[in-house]
Amino acid sequence: MRTPAWVITGLLDSGKTTLINKLMEEELQELNVLVIQFESGEEALRNDRQIQKLVFSKSRLEQLPMSITDRILEYLEQHNPDLMLVEWNGMEHFHKLEEMLLQFSAAPMVSVEKVIYMADETGLQYRIPDAGAAAFSQIAGSDCAYIRATKHLHGKTDARLLYNCNPDIRVFSERKWERFIREMFHFNAQPGHWFLIVLTAALAYLFAFNLLGDFGVPVGRYASIFLGVFLQAAPFLAIGVLLSSAIQVYIPPDWIQRRFPEKVLTGQLFAILAGFCLPVCDCASIPVFKSLVKKGVPLPAAVTFMLVSPVINPVVILSTWYAFNGNYRMIAVRCGLGILCAVICGLTYLIRTPGDYLLEEAVPVQSGCGDYSLPTGNENTRAARFSMMIRHAQNEFFAVGKYLLTGIFVSTLFQDLIPSAVLAGSGSAPWKALLLMMGLAFILSLCSSSDAVVARSMAGSLPAGPLIGFLVFGPMMDIKNAAMLLSGFRSKFVVRLAVTVFLVCFIVVALFMLCGSGGIWI
Repeated sequence: MRTPAWVITGLLDSGKTTLINKLMEEELQELNVLVIQFESGEEALRNDRQIQKLVFSKSRLEQLPMSITDRILEYLEQHNPDLMLVEWNGMEHFHKLEEMLLQFSAAPMVSVEKVIYMADETGLQYRIPDAGAAAFSQIAGSDCAYIRATKHLHGKTDARLLYNCNPDIRVFSERKWERFIREMFHFNAQPGHWFLIVLTAALAYLFAFNLLGDFGVPVGRYASIFLGVFLQAAPFLAIGVLLSSAIQVYIPPDWIQRRFPEKVLTGQLFAILAGFCLPVCDCASIPVFKSLVKKGVPLPAAVTFMLVSPVINPVVILSTWYAFNGNYRMIAVRCGLGILCAVICGLTYLIRTPGDYLLEEAVPVQSGCGDYSLPTGNENTRAARFSMMIRHAQNEFFAVGKYLLTGIFVSTLFQDLIPSAVLAGSGSAPWKALLLMMGLAFILSLCSSSDAVVARSMAGSLPAGPLIGFLVFGPMMDIKNAAMLLSGFRSKFVVRLAVTVFLVCFIVVALFMLCGSGGIWI
């Protein structure tokens, strides 16, 4: 049985021992805890029967790190504590701790669950930059940061250094103690548990397949639809998170800001050009959009890019050309109205621009770590950067992927409504048919590279106008897109964006229909 470990790191006198004492007093009273200290500050560890302690000097850590690991493993085997708290030395590179606790002999006995970086306001502003590679490597390897405020915490300004070293870090302050505790006791499934999870899911599926099949529920068809949509979306989501991670790792913080024009109209034109050049669908554009706003790109231009890229990129144009048998008018109308709707939606954010719309204070980064978050020594810097990009992409893929799966699952449940809904809308007024198709686009959550095929299958029942509404609105906003946006943005921002996109697309397409739908015949 592996002992869970929480690593608390940070510079000397940043409050590591204070945090351990507070955790022991308020949250870990019932547990037998082993505390391993690699440095000692002014505050002493509380004297409690449930606390066991091992102390190692900095000189021993530098000279005999593997002997320390052997001593820790021997202690764990003899005493079997419920939890291990590691107070790591603030001037030692984090990779040394990884070598000690993630080696073959330690991995079966120790499971590092959380890594917390401790700092105060003075440390964020002055001490961390002066500490060099060791401090930056610790920030890069941390899951969250706990900021000890000696005065009023200014939040966004103070956290910028942390976000630049580790874009995925979650920052908490003393005022957010409850949220910090929830994060500490939130655990992801370990790799060894995935086999049991998959086996349980398979058994549950077989049981549900037989049980619900007796009641006439087509479980097999639902599973096929779910897997079909997921297999369409997953590759494009992977492309999106790779692009997002490449932006975070390889592009300097101010490079994108310099390239994006400051003027509104030229910024919109640049966003349209970028949306055309990046062959990503709606699943992939959202992670890139999140990365852009964290880099400080103006919100109107970033919104325009996110909305326009899944409508006008070459992959979508090719799929539309294939689905509608080379109907160039259909391609031109879809791209033209998509650009118009995206630009209008982006410009609406010039009116009452939201101030705090990113979750966890994921603010734009102004200054950063440079190469300090990378391994030092004889390692290849390019290889280290590539490894960091892959690690960031992996975290982003699984973080966003759970929302994608939720959206696909909800949309799958509505598949039976399609035939009857289309049949009901075929004889309705044009604006009702348009509402129907936009609603279906939102519910079905199709990938923008494949939605043209679905639209073409309904061309015999509906005129061109509602189909265009389906092709323009669907890639910009649907269930899975809304769920993915909620993973990184506040709900007020997502609701405003969804309502804005719906109203703009409905009005623009309705006006186009009043003009005769451009004489398009399908």
